[in-house]
Amino acid sequence: MTNNINTATSTSIKNRCMRLRSVPNGKIVKSDLELTEEPIPSIAADDENSGYHVIVKNTMASIDPTHRIWMNAKKDQYMDGVALGDIMRAITVGIITESRNIDWPVGTKVVGFGGICDYYVGIPEVTIVEKCACNTNNEISPTLELSYGGFVIGLTAWHGVNKILQPGSSGGGGDSNNEVVVISGGAGAVGSIAGQLSKTKGVTVIGIAGGKEKCLFMTETLGYDYAIDYKSDEYTISDKLKEYAPDGITGYFDNVGGTVTEAVLANARNYMKMAICGSISEYDDEWQGIKNFNMILMRRISIQGFVCTDHLDELSDARKDLYQLKKEGRLIFREDIREGIENYTEVVNLLFTGGNKGKLLLKINEQ
Repeated sequence: MTNNINTATSTSIKNRCMRLRSVPNGKIVKSDLELTEEPIPSIAADDENSGYHVIVKNTMASIDPTHRIWMNAKKDQYMDGVALGDIMRAITVGIITESRNIDWPVGTKVVGFGGICDYYVGIPEVTIVEKCACNTNNEISPTLELSYGGFVIGLTAWHGVNKILQPGSSGGGGDSNNEVVVISGGAGAVGSIAGQLSKTKGVTVIGIAGGKEKCLFMTETLGYDYAIDYKSDEYTISDKLKEYAPDGITGYFDNVGGTVTEAVLANARNYMKMAICGSISEYDDEWQGIKNFNMILMRRISIQGFVCTDHLDELSDARKDLYQLKKEGRLIFREDIREGIENYTEVVNLLFTGGNKGKLLLKINEQ
């Protein structure tokens, strides 16, 4: 650590910030947020902790369903929401442009809670989570930590499958061929990895997503055994689950909640395991709850909700497994990169209309 400032930041550049102005009522609209231009933040010389601080220029932001939850600070959630007037929270990849910390020099690419803005003051191991792997290996994508190699996506899928559902272990009466795992949001960033991880355990995997294109992606590209289009008017989700899993479902990785989860509960086998990492169908509105909650008792279902930040100690193990599967060609992952901080509202809404194809990222600045 040093108190000498090492800098590559120009004082003439402005800092664009996306600030929350009102709590959305249903769909997020432009008036809920305001794009401001402000001075680039500086490291306060009189702050006794400033010797640890750095200035980071954001290059890419992870756009996740939880953004919608964070916009309502009054709603019960796993961490404090974004207060009105504050910069919209987001996990970002960026590059250090100014530093007082010898261990985090200018030019280092980092992952942190940078928010939807050009620049932020980062505190290593607090608001900055880690250094990017691409710092030491040019062949690694600078977006790796926001995609399958990151704690939000990769670790979430890995923990839910390997630590909670544990397919291939006992759910099928000792026969993995008799186990059936259902993935809601099966074509999404987390769901697509969870489904592929489950397939490596030798079980039957059913993916649920919206639209024929995503269903074909799950079966033809990701290798799922079956796909269900929740938007179809030709059948119900429950009817298809009965057809594809006549003996019942043994594991459920839930990204969606709502009526999709109700259909899964109605088709659960005794002692089904359920991992809940999201409930995107209800993020726009008040929580509706599950109508057939009694099936948890009737089928003696085990349910575990989880948040990736509670399991950061597992990140290295998760990455080791995921990198190996990717190397072997057994893990397919796609990114959907949109551009322009000014387009944040339109981009985040894609998550709730099914308009994205892969992990949704927002490019804020060039590398």
